[in-house]
Amino acid sequence: MHNGPGIFGGLTGVGDILSRNARVSENKLGLVFEDVRLSWSDVNVRSCRFANAMRELGVRRGDRVGIFARNSHQWVESSFALSKLGAIVVTVNNRLSPPEIAYILENSGVSMLIVAKSELQNAKLAMAQVAACELLIGIETEDESVIDYETMVALGDPSEPVLDTPLAYDEPSMLLYTSGTTGFPKGAIYTHGSTLLGMFVHVHAIGSRGTHRVMLPSPLYSAAGTAGIYCAAYVGSTSVIVNFDAERALETLAREKITFTNLVPTTIQRLLARPDFEQYDLSALDTILYGGSPIPVAVLREAKRKLPKCRFRQTFASTETGTAGTVLEPADHELALTDPAYEHRLLSCGKPQVAVDVAIFDDKGLSVPVGTVGEIGVRTEANIVGFWGNPQATAEAIRDGWVLTGDLARIDEDGYVYLVDRKKDLIVTGAFNVYPSEVERVLQSHQSVYEVAVIGVPSVEWGESIKAVVVLKPGRTISAQDLITWCDGRIAGYKKPKTIDFVDTLPRNPTGKVLHRQLREPYWQQQDRKI
Repeated sequence: MHNGPGIFGGLTGVGDILSRNARVSENKLGLVFEDVRLSWSDVNVRSCRFANAMRELGVRRGDRVGIFARNSHQWVESSFALSKLGAIVVTVNNRLSPPEIAYILENSGVSMLIVAKSELQNAKLAMAQVAACELLIGIETEDESVIDYETMVALGDPSEPVLDTPLAYDEPSMLLYTSGTTGFPKGAIYTHGSTLLGMFVHVHAIGSRGTHRVMLPSPLYSAAGTAGIYCAAYVGSTSVIVNFDAERALETLAREKITFTNLVPTTIQRLLARPDFEQYDLSALDTILYGGSPIPVAVLREAKRKLPKCRFRQTFASTETGTAGTVLEPADHELALTDPAYEHRLLSCGKPQVAVDVAIFDDKGLSVPVGTVGEIGVRTEANIVGFWGNPQATAEAIRDGWVLTGDLARIDEDGYVYLVDRKKDLIVTGAFNVYPSEVERVLQSHQSVYEVAVIGVPSVEWGESIKAVVVLKPGRTISAQDLITWCDGRIAGYKKPKTIDFVDTLPRNPTGKVLHRQLREPYWQQQDRKI
């Protein structure tokens, strides 16, 4: 990808988005967090001040700087500030333990860490294990050993930082670490060009507009979170940032007259189930974007009943493809609700977005016929360029321009993509392959089941046997045997769970995906093989 006039409206780097918004929408409300309300001009000036103060501390182009904090306006300001300097943002999950944090700091070569008060103790414990990371910048930390963020903003030069040469599209802008569902997290490398193109592709796919008032509940360190704030800023929407809980989300949707938000289906289900849901005025809500899994038809019907004017749109992407992937349009949702012949479309994640190629490959890297299950490959200029310091993982994930996502899927004759499962979640029982998602769908259709995860556990006879881990709806009871019997006639006998555990909650990563690996671990700890 080459820089040139007219590409991305003259933007050459991610930080230019704020500069442009300050010019064309100077006084428009840009960012809301709790009691703080900032115009786009305010956000840009604060970002410039922080960038110039960071430069005074020695931050230079190409340096890696970590952000280890909960959602806040400072998170947004600092990430854009680092981009203005040509430094590389390293996002750090604020739920990680000190050893996990230390691994990311060491792997990325972070020299400086921006941290919030709630994360300060873990940050110090992690930094004690990493010699290269010496400086801490604190957001409301009230700690004399930490450089104060707001003091830096107050003393920093408000002018736009000037680089010796303009940023190139192929320069790294961010390292976004994978959630580690398959082992150690890997630092996915986003460039300025791939990020800008990802925004361009995504905002067209999801119908994002500058007139929207967007609630951003996803953690900003996650792919969903960065996509949300970057795309909202790209079109100049007003962005309302929250640290999610159900009551706060509903209050924010009503108070701020939110028109657009991004939620996962389980969260949608939890909001709808609240007894006070209909006490909130959500009449402004125009679009709910969701991803991570299909939305059950019963949940969609309830949502449309309670939010009749709201449109639903599903997207599929991965950390490695940025914000680019597939989209299931609102019209597909409406058709599925009104015509039983198309209800199966709700199991799809849609068709490829503009400027995105999607194909299905077998284990030999060959494309497969229509309707055949294989691994999804995505080809787009929005893809990451590799994993930081990990050429082996890069070679395994990116082949001939295609990112192999690790997701199994099929494409039907109409071009719709249907996710089947994570490749590593596949269960092999005897001579049969079983996809957990198809068993989960059957169990979830029982009226007593709230959510479910299906895993493979060791079996002397079959190699693996099928276990379901089930969360029941409040006030409902059912025996394991009755739930197993429910599967009769709904799926093949070899796909039925042999055992069922009932639990209160399922473990999830920050984007809402169930951590099947974490559920499997206790059963496989003493085994030589893990599949």
